[in-house]
Amino acid sequence: MSEHISPDAPALPPGVPDAALAEYAAGAAVALTDSERWPSLSDRGFDRLESVRRSPSAPRWVHECGDRLVPADHERLRSIEADLETGAYLSRSAESHEPAWLAPFLDRVQTAVPRYRAIARLEGRRPRRLEEFAPVSRDDLTRSLSAFVPVDVPLDRVLEGSSSGSTGAAVVVPLHPVSTATEVVLFQHLAARAGVLWEPDPTRMALANVVDQRAAFTYVSMLTALSGGEAPMARVNLHPSAWRELAHRAAFLTESNPQVISSSPLALLELAGLGLDLSPLVLFSGATHLTPAARQRVHATWGVPVVDVYGSREAGLIAADLVGDRPVSEHVVLPRRVHVEILDAGGSPVPDGEIGEVTVTVDDNPYLPLVRYRTGDTAALRRDRETDGTWRTTLLGLEGRSPVRFLTGAGSWVPSIDATQVLQAYGVAAWHLHQRTDGSIHLTALVADGAGRGLEGRATDALGRLVGQPVTAVSVVRPSDLGPGSKRRFTSDIDRSAGT
Repeated sequence: MSEHISPDAPALPPGVPDAALAEYAAGAAVALTDSERWPSLSDRGFDRLESVRRSPSAPRWVHECGDRLVPADHERLRSIEADLETGAYLSRSAESHEPAWLAPFLDRVQTAVPRYRAIARLEGRRPRRLEEFAPVSRDDLTRSLSAFVPVDVPLDRVLEGSSSGSTGAAVVVPLHPVSTATEVVLFQHLAARAGVLWEPDPTRMALANVVDQRAAFTYVSMLTALSGGEAPMARVNLHPSAWRELAHRAAFLTESNPQVISSSPLALLELAGLGLDLSPLVLFSGATHLTPAARQRVHATWGVPVVDVYGSREAGLIAADLVGDRPVSEHVVLPRRVHVEILDAGGSPVPDGEIGEVTVTVDDNPYLPLVRYRTGDTAALRRDRETDGTWRTTLLGLEGRSPVRFLTGAGSWVPSIDATQVLQAYGVAAWHLHQRTDGSIHLTALVADGAGRGLEGRATDALGRLVGQPVTAVSVVRPSDLGPGSKRRFTSDIDRSAGT
């Protein structure tokens, strides 16, 4: 075991809190022109983009990000909108809960996805029914992502997404422009289900994705996928280090007055506490568990619907809870090409109403079809037959990642995502990080053979700089040594935010 009380970090570029996080330097990697980022954007749209980019109160933009949508993609998105309205992807069978798209999808992965082609070749069998496919996990993607990418799909339009997760090494996820833009279509669909008509307003920002962390990719983009017209959006970091002057934070957000805000529970609570004159139409909370008390506080601030969305970078949006005032949360699975099972530890389905691991089969990202992908989250399943003959699937009592903050030596708070970035940057494979009542931090780090001592020291030094508290660490070599469960890798004897 080692103990470190780290000195102050050396001078680094603005927005880069640790030398291992150099990718967060503004403009560190710019590869495309604006016309390549938004091939279907009009001149008026580019003018709006520049007005947000060059706002005197704008934060330090770290990243450049465009939707890459071409006219054919917009046609596909309009088709997806129509399918959402009609429930085209839902099961209508009285005998089975499996949707009609599932069987041909399973046939396709047998011939196009390397992992399943290898099973057929080496084991001489071709699974046909869903239950014959072995579940896969994030670890499988980390070990060999290419095994899940179909061999017959042109890769000239791949977008790179990063799934940092909360339990281990980041996964780089190949995304298609349409599957990425579908999230905006789903937001618009969910807003309508919550009683909100979300159409672009030429005087307001359409969407603000808000985070609150030491380092974050921030950028301006244009939502050409939003039906009703081109509209600006921005990913904004509330952390003071993201702004040239702290007063700019309130000025920029107030002037932008975003129609829709998407965020995580802690960042939403931070935004609510700023007392800004904002008038959102609807709020989306994701990434971590939204407690009833936190939801009530956010709703009381703006008086608009608060939608708790559940999903992942790998699988996209999976389900949403529009109500939130029930004793047990109810996240209704979205009417897209996603099929949900609840499995036990051995990979077998549990009866409806029993708790197990949420496992999804997804077929709307051509670069990463997923069959029985374990999410690491738990819930029970309820299925109801609707009057139109479709099945509505609901996740009951969803237990996902809980938000945890760490108290610094200066008396401020840092969210667990900051620790995730540091630990991943220094090569820790998985971990459990705990803060004791005296403020000290203990890290249990899973490291590769031979990496232990040096990696342990570098990671604890970085954590010490992050929290300004004493840090102790111990290395382990087996995942089981981290303890049971997969989603609570951050715990604290001080923070009570998860219950707020």
